[in-house]
Amino acid sequence: MILIADLGATNARFCMTDDGTSYFHQAKYPINNFDSLEDLLSLYFSEHKVTNPQKAVIGVAAPITEDSISFINIDLEFSKQKLKKNFFPKGLIVVNDLELQAHALLDLDQRHLSYIGELRAKAGPKILISPGTGLGLAGIIGGKVISTEAGHINISTAIANDNLAVIINEFMIKEGRAPTYEDFLSGKGISRFYTFFSNDKKLKLTNEEILAKRNDSSALQAIDLLNYLLASYLRYVTLVWGATGGVFLSGSIINSLVLTEDYQDFRDVFESSDTMRIVLESAPIAIVRDEEIGFLGGMEIAKKLLN
Repeated sequence: MILIADLGATNARFCMTDDGTSYFHQAKYPINNFDSLEDLLSLYFSEHKVTNPQKAVIGVAAPITEDSISFINIDLEFSKQKLKKNFFPKGLIVVNDLELQAHALLDLDQRHLSYIGELRAKAGPKILISPGTGLGLAGIIGGKVISTEAGHINISTAIANDNLAVIINEFMIKEGRAPTYEDFLSGKGISRFYTFFSNDKKLKLTNEEILAKRNDSSALQAIDLLNYLLASYLRYVTLVWGATGGVFLSGSIINSLVLTEDYQDFRDVFESSDTMRIVLESAPIAIVRDEEIGFLGGMEIAKKLLN
């Protein structure tokens, strides 16, 4: 057996696979409730009465640059070498969480996708974008998955409409720096935009409640601006990556933010370019409806550990 772990900044998801084609023993835990990855693993193995499988594929919400892994948006870190020695001596693969998810696109069933527009995925470079606690992006070129930290690019003021320009200015005054796309295209961006439009400084609504309140004018304005910014960001990264094979969106925020009634306006903003409209018009956009995309991608990687 091989453990698959998708460790975001909010939730830790676990499952097991025998052959890289199906998974079982799924579990989800609030990651902030734990002081260490070792505690998380011990609880999962105990609750599911699983003997340590000795092998694992782990995706983490952090850049993978050296042995010590430090999460970006939470206070959690671990050593790959120590984890392999203590838990997974027969094989351990650690990747960025979006790289984990992007592996699912190598062999993703069409039934998991809802397309924004008529175009369908095709051959060519692909990108996966996932707003959550942060904003992740991974690309696929020639069958190779490439992780990035593209959510930390500063927002271009060239795309700022009147309301967005005011929000950017308020952010710079308060934070002393320019906002990145992750600052706004994430959970914290939802509450920031809603507070701006409602002028509610004592916000008690969750992000899920805000996205569900489309009959509330402030919530709808926030949703519209988030979709405008997201479509603008996708336009930018699609051109950078040459993502003519498809632009894919994943995560619980996306599934509540971009609804069918938003599709036409979303594509209109995405395709808005004086010079590259013909390229953007040919790029498919799809929402991945399966929130366990990390498990699907993890199974693709797990095949490397089967022998």
